[in-house]
Amino acid sequence: FLPNREAGVQKLVSLLQAMHCYQEKETGSKDKDSVTVALGNGHGSQDARALIQDASGKSGVPVDVEMVNEAGASVWSVTEDAFREFPNQSAASIASVSIGRRFQNALPELVKIPPRSLGLGMYQHDLNEKVLDEKLHYAAVNAVAEVGVDGNSCSIQILEKVPGLTKKLCERIIEARPLKSRSDLRDRISGLGAKTFENCAAFIRIQNDKKRASSVEPLDATMVHPESYSVARFILKELRWSLDERSSIYAGEIPRSTEERQEKWKGIIEAVSNKFTISQDRVLSVIDHLIVSMTNPDPRLVDCNAKICGGAKGCQPLPSNLSNSSQELQAATPLRGVIGTVRNVVDFGAFVDIGTENDGLLHVSKLGSTPLSALVVGQELGVDILAVSSDNRISLGMNGLNLLPDPVRAKRANKEWSSSGHSSKRGFKTMATSGRKRQRTRKN
Repeated sequence: FLPNREAGVQKLVSLLQAMHCYQEKETGSKDKDSVTVALGNGHGSQDARALIQDASGKSGVPVDVEMVNEAGASVWSVTEDAFREFPNQSAASIASVSIGRRFQNALPELVKIPPRSLGLGMYQHDLNEKVLDEKLHYAAVNAVAEVGVDGNSCSIQILEKVPGLTKKLCERIIEARPLKSRSDLRDRISGLGAKTFENCAAFIRIQNDKKRASSVEPLDATMVHPESYSVARFILKELRWSLDERSSIYAGEIPRSTEERQEKWKGIIEAVSNKFTISQDRVLSVIDHLIVSMTNPDPRLVDCNAKICGGAKGCQPLPSNLSNSSQELQAATPLRGVIGTVRNVVDFGAFVDIGTENDGLLHVSKLGSTPLSALVVGQELGVDILAVSSDNRISLGMNGLNLLPDPVRAKRANKEWSSSGHSSKRGFKTMATSGRKRQRTRKN
């Protein structure tokens, strides 16, 4: 923002008013709908939040501020790929776009970031860079296979992670946009034959556009493979689900395990298997793909949330007066039922963003019955703020355990915190020095 705070507020007021005028033109309503602002969680984010809230009050436009993990955004913003995508923009503007895109859909943005700049784990700077790149590539391929990509909007970096596609084919797909259906991949893309189409089709979604012809296949927006469309239509009819009305399927009533689904829908599964002469396993696979496509769950959290002993239900965000003042927060502890977001998971616990400038440490000894393996980056948790040290290190406990700060464990946690390589000030300090120390220790 501008060095002059008031000038910065006025700049934001003008921007919010311009967005309101755009909304009014698009919707025809003069009601001031809330504007969502994606704000990076780096150093100074709380000052920026206060600036945005001041501008919201002066403009009369309500604002929802969403904190976004900005790790690596500045690194990517100065690369050749970034300037190729945004040739006339400054690095700061490109980083801002990256943060906004992460809020909309994080996966296509995060695959662009070098693994060492993601701020995950403890020892990434001790590992071979090539190995790190390979691991990130395979992780991204698995993620794409799990959730798919939007064929008309995804970046070439994420499209390259689709099984069966080469970089040349990805470039041709992007040049051929907009795609009206999955069949366009086979019919319009030179070099994309029947075998490649069979391998990649299920992972590329073509979202339905009401402005286009109504003959567009709704199943193109799901994870169902084109060769199973007839099976999927029959299943949708039998289960009375509608792709156009997502409310026709209620996630809370869907059996979690394959065995439970097989038992509940035994008659339908047998009927479909007999009608189309396919195995019951394939029928179950199509049902699974329909459920995932209609309920859109975060695949990382499907099993993890069931293992969390507390959870974020009933918790509240940390009040702004406490998030902006470490002294007031220190005086208010222990503070129960605060919503936090996991930013990093390490051997001895997890670092959690609770809205303060520094992340809090949720030590393994403060997890209760929750296994550390159930925590994943980006997951929302309910936590208790147990203590704030004189150097602003925040000790957390899992919500619902009603723990009290333990001075001995807090001191031990501070030592682990210092050696973890995780910077509580939202950047991630280099670990090359500590890595060399460990190597010398091993040799000795």
